[in-house]
Amino acid sequence: MTRTSLDDAQWVSLMLVMQQIPLVWKRDDVALRRFVEAALWICRTGAPWRDLPDGLGLWSSVYHRWRRWCLR
Repeated sequence: MTRTSLDDAQWVSLMLVMQQIPLVWKRDDVALRRFVEAALWICRTGAPWRDLPDGLGLWSSVYHRWRRWCLR
């Protein structure tokens, strides 16, 4: 685990909140956690979406999901 990732306790706390929000959680914890980590990485670094590390998912998929969340 790196210093910049969510640890398991933080993730559990965040999941409890996200499960109460409609259309956020579709029972795929791994994909949701990777998306949240990717969004946090973008916010933390200020990097362009295209510079998202490969381990955090395809930049365009993360961006489009982020955009849908923002519009809601």
